[in-house]
Amino acid sequence: MTPLYRQVIFLHGVGGTGAAMRPLAEGLALPQPAVFLDGPHPFDMGPGRQWFSVKGVTEANRPARVTEALPAFVRLIESVGDPRDGLLIGFSQGAIMALHAVAAGLPAAGVVALSGRLAGPVAPRSDWPPITLLHGADDPVMPVAAARATEAWLHDAGAKPRLTVFDGLLWRGDGGRP
Repeated sequence: MTPLYRQVIFLHGVGGTGAAMRPLAEGLALPQPAVFLDGPHPFDMGPGRQWFSVKGVTEANRPARVTEALPAFVRLIESVGDPRDGLLIGFSQGAIMALHAVAAGLPAAGVVALSGRLAGPVAPRSDWPPITLLHGADDPVMPVAAARATEAWLHDAGAKPRLTVFDGLLWRGDGGRP
């Protein structure tokens, strides 16, 4: 059986780096090549990188920050190959970006969102890729309620996401920073 994707693109959380995702990739022992991308901006609250600033972020201003970051994110994904061949695996902020990119029309092969969320409802789309949401029940930074809201918003937009909630935290990548 031919896989639906030819490469796996790992996307770190805020304050992390692509390299911080390497242990996850090694643990998965994927047969496809793995690509580890770094957010385009230095983390403005410590070491590492970010896809968008979380300094002063609120529920009200998060959607605009994600929207502003999307063009650079999509260009970065496209720079490593045809997005249709890429499975996006994102942690926290990397998951946020992956989910919003496919909601905006990025033709990725699929998304696995670890401790991620949408910033708000998204527009309907007829050709959603497979989306898996994995979330820790006790995540103190990204509450499980955000994952449940994301699941509902994706359903409302025509996607068929699959949410799995784990007891405790799923994974503390990026040195524990989301």
